[in-house]
Amino acid sequence: MLSEVLRFVQLRGGAVFSQPQTDLAWSAGPALHVVQHGSIELDLGEGAVAFLAPGDILVLPHSASRYRLRTRLDGTASPLAAARTISATFQFENAAAAASLLRLLPRMIHISAANDSAAVLIGDVAKFLLLEIEAPEPGASLMISRVIDILVIRCIRTWARSMGGAGGWIGGLGDDRVGRALARLHRDPERNWTVAELARVAGMSRSSFASRFVALIGEPPLRYLHNWRLAAAFELLHRSPMQVKDVARSVGYDSEAAFSRAYKSKFGHPPSRKREA
Repeated sequence: MLSEVLRFVQLRGGAVFSQPQTDLAWSAGPALHVVQHGSIELDLGEGAVAFLAPGDILVLPHSASRYRLRTRLDGTASPLAAARTISATFQFENAAAAASLLRLLPRMIHISAANDSAAVLIGDVAKFLLLEIEAPEPGASLMISRVIDILVIRCIRTWARSMGGAGGWIGGLGDDRVGRALARLHRDPERNWTVAELARVAGMSRSSFASRFVALIGEPPLRYLHNWRLAAAFELLHRSPMQVKDVARSVGYDSEAAFSRAYKSKFGHPPSRKREA
């Protein structure tokens, strides 16, 4: 299920930096920070502060208008010495269509080296970024982008594993039965699914499945399917040369008119406008 979501949001790695962090203001899109040495205080504003120890990983999945990274010595912020991070930017290229999925990601993901063995693996992979920026060879930009992808995916996977009873698609990740139904629904949105058919995929009775789906995901199965179909259509209209009628059919609408009405209701404009653009 996580693979389906990450495929859809189209994660793309960007630039990478390795530098001392004395008191650095960032104003950027999503970013990843791996603390190489020293301790860092992250100030996201509005009272949101995190403290990062050596080996800790921080992912900021959403654009932040401004935040600060400061070196910390003996528990106090100090500009006198610098910790060092490997920092990278990334983006979700399909963010507009995937807004409802991305909203469920937290403001920050903090993976502690002291509490999670995944931090060691992530830190080791991040070192490949240093190799590429210090001694670039042909294909370096592609390598950097792919390594950033791997790092962000690993961080999101580590975080999702710890989420337990979270809502939305995240809630489905930890449930084998509902997760099976979600994965099928994501792969085959054009199918004329019924709650009973999804329940059979999950290996549950119809009533038990419907109740569990709402409890985990926060909305009924067919409403979730409706929203996913429109998100998939948004992607196709952006990324493919398909005509509107073919997009409608590919996501499960028999009528182009019905598809256009549903699309306009969700996105505020008809699908033909996107195709004309």
